[in-house]
Amino acid sequence: MSVAVVTDSTSDLSPAWLSAHGVRTVPLMVEMGGESYRDRLDLSAEDFLRQLPAMRELPHTAAPSPGAFRTVYEEAFAAGAEAICSIHLAGGLSSTVRSAEVAARMVDGPVAVIDGESASLGTALLVWWATRRAAQGASLEQLGQELTALKGRLFAFAAPVTLEYLARGGRIGQAARLVGTILDMKPILLLEHGHFRPARKVRGERQIAPGMVASAAERLAEGTPVLAALGHSGSPERHQGLVDSINRRYRVRGWLDGVIGPVISTHVGPGAFGIILLPLSEAEDALWTTMTEEEEHE
Repeated sequence: MSVAVVTDSTSDLSPAWLSAHGVRTVPLMVEMGGESYRDRLDLSAEDFLRQLPAMRELPHTAAPSPGAFRTVYEEAFAAGAEAICSIHLAGGLSSTVRSAEVAARMVDGPVAVIDGESASLGTALLVWWATRRAAQGASLEQLGQELTALKGRLFAFAAPVTLEYLARGGRIGQAARLVGTILDMKPILLLEHGHFRPARKVRGERQIAPGMVASAAERLAEGTPVLAALGHSGSPERHQGLVDSINRRYRVRGWLDGVIGPVISTHVGPGAFGIILLPLSEAEDALWTTMTEEEEHE
């Protein structure tokens, strides 16, 4: 069975990566200055991050319509797909996955909609797995079972460098923003099972990366095989120390990196970054290694 993979723009995968892996994407919408823009199509991550600090009013974001998903699904079927695996931003953070579910009932053909229970490059890691397995000939049922197991272990640590955008978006109060700014306290947030919660606080931006590594060490044994990703505001070299620390502690089987897009940057602000880890079982690790070797010999 030929299975096409679909995602949404908040997976923060580059156009080149999406094209190379044959992944179709549906954009969320960003509304600012009285105009609506398709995330990453009409408005690039880089352009948005340059404009964001000067904005007096934060943009509004909106999920794609079911019709937008239906169009992409129909295009995939018309191009020869026999089934579609559609992987998306956590339903606890956006109604995107619900729009996809509505659209799945509107088309003639099997569509499995997966709530990735993550965001940004967390979703992207699941998409990466799905594209590789689909290329191997995995069925839609197999993909659904595998992604359900994987997303249950997926977790991310994210850190805004400034509390300003969380306060402006109503995620924290102005009093908390003021106290945090005065004390130079930086929150590290854990995203797991579709929801954010505080993981720890550190003092000063330089302590964020060590704090993330320490938090990961509390959850995951040294030497565990993982897929990993770095989401950032466009300066990956600033976070090389964090990448090196993760590489030393775990058996990293592959990395993704990407610029945090307009939808998520609206809430965390410029300068934010995060590390995402997807632990693999020994069987999954062996399967990933086999897929890597097959790709190298193609």
